[in-house]
Amino acid sequence: MQSIGAVLESAPRTHKRDRDVTVPAILAAAEIEFATNGFAAARTESIAARANVVKGLIFHYFKSKEGLYQAVLVRAYEPISEALDRSFDKNLNATDALLTFVERLLGAMREHPLSPIIFVLESIQGGGEQVHKLGMPSLYSRVEVLLKRGIASGEFREMDPRHGAINIIGLCGFYFCAANNISHIPGKSRNPLSKQSLARHTEEVMALVRKGILSSN
Repeated sequence: MQSIGAVLESAPRTHKRDRDVTVPAILAAAEIEFATNGFAAARTESIAARANVVKGLIFHYFKSKEGLYQAVLVRAYEPISEALDRSFDKNLNATDALLTFVERLLGAMREHPLSPIIFVLESIQGGGEQVHKLGMPSLYSRVEVLLKRGIASGEFREMDPRHGAINIIGLCGFYFCAANNISHIPGKSRNPLSKQSLARHTEEVMALVRKGILSSN
C-alpha cells in the first residue's frame, strides 16, 4: 500500500512550514468534499475555498483531483490498517486480538468520522477501483483470518468467517454513514458524533461483537 508520502513524493518541494500547514488543510477540506459528493462530483474549487488556499496549490501538491483523492483514501486507510496490524500480536489470543482491533478501528473512525462515508461512496460510485489501484489489502480478508483463527482454537462459535468479517466492519462503520439520519431520532442527544454518543457507540459495538463471536456467551 502506498503511504501519503509515496503519493506526494513527486510534488515540488516548498518551504517546510508552508507545506506542513497547507497540505493538511487541503486534505481536511478534501475529506469533507469527497464525503459529501464522492469523487466524480467533487470540485477542486470548493476544496480550495474550504482550505483557504488558491486552487493552484492543490495541483502543486497533488498533481490532479485524482491524486488528491488517492491521498485522502490513504490518509483514511492507514490508521485502520495499523490498528489491524497490531491485532496480529502473537501474544494475544484470538478473542483479545479481534476485540483489540475493533476497539482501535472505532478509535480511528472517531478521529476521522468521514472515512467510512468516503469508502462507502468509493465502493458505490467508483466500484472500489481506486482502492484496488492503490493496492490496499482488503480489511475483510484480514479480519477473516482472525475469525478463522478463533474458530480453529474453539474460542469463537462456528460461523462463515467472511460474512462475519463484513458484518463486524459494517457494525463499526455504518453508524458514521447514518449519522445524519440518526440525528433526527428523538433522544437525549441529537448529535450522534458527540463525545458521549461515540463513547456509547463504542461500548455497544464491543458488547455485540463479544457476544456474537464467542463460542459460549
